[in-house]
Amino acid sequence: MTAEIAILNKTAVALAADSAVTISAGSNQQKIFDSADKLFELSVDQPIGVMINNDMNFMEAPLPVLIKDYRSRRCSFRRVEEAGLDFLKFLHEFGLEAPEQIKLENLRRAITPILQTVHHRSQEAIFSRLFKEIEQGRKPDEVARDVYEEQINVMEAVLERATPATLIGGKVIRPTNAERAVIDDVVASTLADASPDQRAHLSRMLRKYLDRIGVPALSTGIVVAGFGSDELFPTLIAFRLEGLLGGRLKYHREFFVDIDRRGDKAKVIPFAQREMVERFLYGLDASIERQITQFCKTAVPKIREEILDRLDMPDADRASLLEDAEAAEGVFFDALANDSFEAIRRQSRGAIEDMVEFMPKPEMAKMAEALVNLTSIKRRVSRGMETVGGPIDVAVISKSEGFIWVRRKHYFSEELNQRFFDRMRAGSGRLGSERNGQSLQPGDNRARG
Repeated sequence: MTAEIAILNKTAVALAADSAVTISAGSNQQKIFDSADKLFELSVDQPIGVMINNDMNFMEAPLPVLIKDYRSRRCSFRRVEEAGLDFLKFLHEFGLEAPEQIKLENLRRAITPILQTVHHRSQEAIFSRLFKEIEQGRKPDEVARDVYEEQINVMEAVLERATPATLIGGKVIRPTNAERAVIDDVVASTLADASPDQRAHLSRMLRKYLDRIGVPALSTGIVVAGFGSDELFPTLIAFRLEGLLGGRLKYHREFFVDIDRRGDKAKVIPFAQREMVERFLYGLDASIERQITQFCKTAVPKIREEILDRLDMPDADRASLLEDAEAAEGVFFDALANDSFEAIRRQSRGAIEDMVEFMPKPEMAKMAEALVNLTSIKRRVSRGMETVGGPIDVAVISKSEGFIWVRRKHYFSEELNQRFFDRMRAGSGRLGSERNGQSLQPGDNRARG
């Protein structure tokens, strides 16, 4: 995994990324290295940078290699958004040339976790019902059919709620016969005991909802930030993409920040593992919100029950009061989720961004590095693997100075490799951000940053 930070004001963009990368085979984490590159210069001709997180591969090619190949084409853009979309089109064209087996494996990786996640989540409730109904005299085969029917309904509801993706290469995903066979195989292995009709129904559902965004941890995050030729103030755009399905590149735009005089004047945005940064910046993160919500949903009904038990009233009045109390509780929980948490975030965010608006470029770089380091320290002292760590790369991008490295690791000694720098100067007149990317193992091995 990864911790990355982008800080923007009217003067510049500061980008920071850690160096930890997890090499895994299948779902088993095996090794963490702390020397991966995740921050790059995207354009030679304009001050635009790019950060990557989560899956560091695209169709079995290391993204650092693809970024450098794209950069060598020396494209020019009026706006940062154009640069981001053009890079996605480059990835789409590259993916179309991938071997058929790689395309099929990408499809398998995209849909398997969706089915497995829903399947496991529903196990406890479904099996509890299964044993209860069998004890009441129903035949196990009849109960099993109902159980799998219920699971399929849950999966369909999850797919319907998933975020629709934007597609490059066409408006709809039409899987090939080989891709249909992969979908059928995944369904059969996940719901082995379901009836043929149920598995066929689920396969049709998956084909219907292939254009939805699936499991975030299995996607690739791409953050593009800087200045286009027509932009006086910086812009940031962030995508999440899942490779090619049915000849279409599937992506979702997660963030778009356009600093100007009328809208956002400053912004601090964490990416990937963001809980510690959000807790520091806003006083809340998703985990704390869930804990507070769960506490309230447990405590408030108990208060209501205690009050009603102490009241001496007719049953009709008690039922009416109970209905009113439950309605009031619903309003309270909605306000907690939709208003109260956001008000806390908005107040804390405003206080910090008021200072970031006038922050000099050196201080922006220090703040970005410190926020990444905050997550790194948390992972170091917590249980589990240190999925954030290693040297922190920091760059500041401004309209006047361009892309400037503030802190940058090298896997080689500069003193021993003067010919490398001479070649770079001779080739482009500048050092830019030329450096080797992280090589990945072939086959099923995956690198996640």
